[in-house]
Amino acid sequence: MSEPVLEIPFSDAFQFDPSPTFAALRENRPVARVRTLAGAEVWLVTRYDDVRMVLADPRFSRAAVVKQGAPRVALAKPMPNSLTTTDPPGHTRLRKLVSSTFAHRRIERTRPWVAELSAKLADDVAAAGDGADIRELVALPLPIQVICQLLGVPYEDRNQFREWTELGYSMRMAEKDLVEQAMTDLTAYIEELVDRKLANSDQPAEDLLDELVRAREEGDRLSQEELISFGVNLLVAGHETSANQISSVIATLLRWPDNWARLVADHSLVDSAIEELLRFNRFSEVGQLRVAIEDVELHGVQIKAGEGVMAALNSANRDPRQYDDPDELRLDRKDNKHLSFGFGPHFCLGAQLARIELQESLLALLRRFPDLSLAKPAESLKWRQVLVSGLAELPVNLGRTA
Repeated sequence: MSEPVLEIPFSDAFQFDPSPTFAALRENRPVARVRTLAGAEVWLVTRYDDVRMVLADPRFSRAAVVKQGAPRVALAKPMPNSLTTTDPPGHTRLRKLVSSTFAHRRIERTRPWVAELSAKLADDVAAAGDGADIRELVALPLPIQVICQLLGVPYEDRNQFREWTELGYSMRMAEKDLVEQAMTDLTAYIEELVDRKLANSDQPAEDLLDELVRAREEGDRLSQEELISFGVNLLVAGHETSANQISSVIATLLRWPDNWARLVADHSLVDSAIEELLRFNRFSEVGQLRVAIEDVELHGVQIKAGEGVMAALNSANRDPRQYDDPDELRLDRKDNKHLSFGFGPHFCLGAQLARIELQESLLALLRRFPDLSLAKPAESLKWRQVLVSGLAELPVNLGRTA
């Protein structure tokens, strides 16, 4: 008798704790058949070592996800010719062209400015008083301002592209038509911005998009289509993902107030705490999609060429084969090789920027609000049904302020 095909996201998705289905699959069906919101049947891989293998093995392609008839995870169609939808050697070429723009040392220079901005946003929280919504006052405005500044996107357009990007990540089938229109409008917006940058390419670079327009490597350069794809991906991932993670970090710490108090007392734990929270919290209710380009056998399951394989990063990050007591939040966990930023050739280009935003926003709130607490029970907080998991609200009470 064949195993049932599971619907993903699972019925108990979009809450703090991961669905027990992931743990059951890790132990009993490490390669399971699931049906995505877009109606595609794909294989779901849930164990840490298997997820790493799928993300790094060239037999599993990202370029194939944009081909006609390829399986899809979400409502929005992936963009072709982008860093996230190419394989080597095309991916290697793109990564090389942009590597200096996103080099660790270069991105680290933004830290003082992000810290200053985080402190100003903490002032806004203080002014709002008890019941202040951390999502609206910190988690959203911080990454939006950062990505606008870095990409050269006009900040006054933030409400428009925020609406587009939030729709673009929607996991509500009823919004399917709105999703497609939002991504069309966002792409047109970035195309106009890229055209302006190209027209002024003889001027000094003022932002990352300017630098990408001017990027050269042995005479090679990014095409207009590649620049547009970069702009769209960076704008969406650069604020939507970070905004959801900032909210998740703060909320998870406040679920267990002793963890907040521990960080208030010892700021040196912040870096390891952020890595642990990245492991502990979920980026997505689904996973990163690849398409097999040849037949592969995994745990006795025959994955055929052309079939989709979804690597469940959130499940891998809770695999007891990799972590001691994986369902326990340990702020000082050592050797934490989580997969939240991916693995292999497609490791997240913006990982260091995300870390800076998470670290500095947390530090600003720890310094200003040592007695911060949830204004609602954690279980009653509302979640948004989007591709990248995130709270719809995060009201807090401030207690004493520093």
